[in-house]
Amino acid sequence: MKSGSRLDPRRGVVLVAVLWTIALLSTLAMAAGAGFRGFAGVLAVDRDHVQAEALFTAGLEAGADLLAKYHGRPLRPVETRISLATGIARVRLGDELGRIDINKAPVEVFASLFAEVGAPDANEVARAIVLWRDGQVKAAAQKETAEPPLQQGENPSVSKPQPGEQPPEKRDLEQVFTNVDQLAQVPAVTSAYVGLVAPYVTVFGAETVNAATAPPQILRALPEMTEAKVEQLLEARSASPIEPARIEQILGSAARYAKLATHSVARLRITVALADGYAAAAEAVIVILPKDRQPYRVLFFEQKPTPIDAGERRFFE
Repeated sequence: MKSGSRLDPRRGVVLVAVLWTIALLSTLAMAAGAGFRGFAGVLAVDRDHVQAEALFTAGLEAGADLLAKYHGRPLRPVETRISLATGIARVRLGDELGRIDINKAPVEVFASLFAEVGAPDANEVARAIVLWRDGQVKAAAQKETAEPPLQQGENPSVSKPQPGEQPPEKRDLEQVFTNVDQLAQVPAVTSAYVGLVAPYVTVFGAETVNAATAPPQILRALPEMTEAKVEQLLEARSASPIEPARIEQILGSAARYAKLATHSVARLRITVALADGYAAAAEAVIVILPKDRQPYRVLFFEQKPTPIDAGERRFFE
């Protein structure tokens, strides 16, 4: 055999190198494709969040507009709908003052409420809540009013306001609970109890529930309330604007727990649905204060995912 016909071993090395290079480039291309798909997914999620936030803001604005229109009138449950190019938002309003305020309710209201939801130890739970709550109020008040020893005529632990600076506002000592879930801090209140009373209570209410807007189940949970009184009150307030004297006539001794409110605090349920199928929901509590520099104030806002209901799905079909 002639030497010229023998295979050059360098050709095999070059072929292997080419094949490895092709395999490496293919792997890099696959990795890059997966990376770009993941990045596109992240962008889509961020886009959905931004669009949902815009619809939530629109929902808050629409809710505040409705609340302003109800000025001086009872805020009955009402709903509105907003349609934008990116999706829809549905806003439902209800009067938060129609609920029992756990920061202000007396012990007999707690006892009646827990009895209404079926708690066998309703009286004991009620006393435990009020003792714990009022004890916290008293301790906070004592801490606020305690005067530490003065040093050379001044209190070194308290910083003096700078020239032109407004002194800090005094904290509301009666606001022990800032959300309903904090009821579970009371040793006698289980998480199951909190879940049972959550639809009835609030931390944004008043000393009494609003007799013009409180739903039937909350009216029934009040002390000295009978089914006949509840039905008569519902009938009277649906016929015409009800007067305080009429409420007292209907409720009798139970009228100490249900009176007309002079203002409204609205709870909003906002559900949004985007055209690509993304859905979310939020709850908010807003108030319009007289002579306020802001058109409305958001006291509470909580967002959570939610599926699209049938009505919202039909909007996109």
